[in-house]
Amino acid sequence: MKIKINKLRKIGSLGALTIIVLIGSCSEDFLVDTNNRDLTSEVVFSSDETALAAVTGVYDAFQNDSQGDPGVPNEYNVKGIHRWANSTGLDFLNNENPETSSYLNFNPDPTSNDVVTKIWPNHYRQIGRANISLENLRAAVENGSVNSDLGNRLIGEVLVLRAISYQYLAEVYGGVPLMLSTTDDPFKARDTEEAVFQQIVVDATEAIDKLPWTYERDKGRVSKAAAYTVLGNAHMWLGQYGDAVAAYEALENSPVLALEENFLDIHALENPNGKESIFEIQWAANADLAWSRNDEVNILQLFAMPTDITGGGGFTGIPTKELYDAYEEGDTRRTATVLAPGEEHPDPAINIIDYDGIDINTVGTVEEPWTGGSPETRSGYWAVKSWRDPNITGWGRDVLFGGQGHIWMRYGGALLSLAEAALKDGQNAKAQAAFDRVRNRAWGGAAPAITVTMEAILQEYRLELAGEFSLWGKIRRSGEAIQFIKDNYDLDMPVDRQIYPIPASQISANPNLVQNPGY
Repeated sequence: MKIKINKLRKIGSLGALTIIVLIGSCSEDFLVDTNNRDLTSEVVFSSDETALAAVTGVYDAFQNDSQGDPGVPNEYNVKGIHRWANSTGLDFLNNENPETSSYLNFNPDPTSNDVVTKIWPNHYRQIGRANISLENLRAAVENGSVNSDLGNRLIGEVLVLRAISYQYLAEVYGGVPLMLSTTDDPFKARDTEEAVFQQIVVDATEAIDKLPWTYERDKGRVSKAAAYTVLGNAHMWLGQYGDAVAAYEALENSPVLALEENFLDIHALENPNGKESIFEIQWAANADLAWSRNDEVNILQLFAMPTDITGGGGFTGIPTKELYDAYEEGDTRRTATVLAPGEEHPDPAINIIDYDGIDINTVGTVEEPWTGGSPETRSGYWAVKSWRDPNITGWGRDVLFGGQGHIWMRYGGALLSLAEAALKDGQNAKAQAAFDRVRNRAWGGAAPAITVTMEAILQEYRLELAGEFSLWGKIRRSGEAIQFIKDNYDLDMPVDRQIYPIPASQISANPNLVQNPGY
């Protein structure tokens, strides 16, 4: 069962930041206090129930916050994280003129680019909530206000959530200020990228022993598998490949984690938090556009579906023909990732002809591809992983939003990281075995044999994780991003464009921040 988002309430100012507590979970119980004017950190963390609600508020920074910045963080997921992970690698482009595209021209604007301006503030909002929670949880466990077993588990969850935020910040911007306490100087200078990943190792290592492998009810919570995955990634960034192998191999101890037999099932609407999902952002299944609306909804499908169906949107995460052509014949991941003109949707729950005003069961035709009237900016190819809910109809129609989760970490990606770490550590047999597991699943049995190399692993990352929320971080982490772009798109990525600029607004607010080179 998911962590359901039923209601948000601002419950008071804790230190320098305001914590947003998520009210409600899988049950219909609400932790509602009608008088919230005098709440303090001591009150909020005075019982198991309130501590649990406060930590759920840390998760909420990854979801939509109706009391936060406009368009953040729901747009942060769609236009920030998704565009960074997929558009930076050039397999998913937006509805932009190719001549002026900030992605094709490697020229993100520090003042307006969605990746630049949405990822920084949202993750630091989450880090602030995490720091408040960590300090108060440790005190509450020590003084007995919160059950020690629950309190330590919650500490583990928050440590991993903070580590995930720092992971994305470092992967997007390079070195960033490490804020680890509510008393840290808000005008700190940037720490190095290496220091950030060293701190992630510290946090993830502490969290591992505090977390369970799985939860009976709230499947969306951070697990031991998420901690090991974050730890393995940090070791990879630090060049500690033997330690990374150990972290990724520890996932084999999970009693619930496994590859889905059918690749198409990974992102199925009816398979939330499935056996391959390691960390998945949770969304509610219904919402509207009223002032009192429930904002905890996934809008990615609305923005990624063909505009010929929805009547609007269709400008985030548009896959390219190059991505489609990169899949070998027999690779089942192609039809589960990108649709070409004239193809039917592979999910049996979605019949294209059932949408209002549509008289064919394919995404256009070869002769007349669906481009929403913009053939110069839309490819006629459409994404599958984010288009899995048949209930969403589109702009000007009945249903705009849905509850399909965003999988940020999954076992298939972790196995490829294991292959990379093992290869770089000289454990070639182990690398080949992990690599083959991923490819064999893609073929539904036995894939054509390929000797594992770094070039082959980069292609597998591309084909396995396309359209998800982690791809570019792994490409940049490999140290071969520039060659990857050259080999696949025949473009010369400037060395300083592997990372994004610090938002101009942050540079203006903090005189100690130094902009990334070249911006």
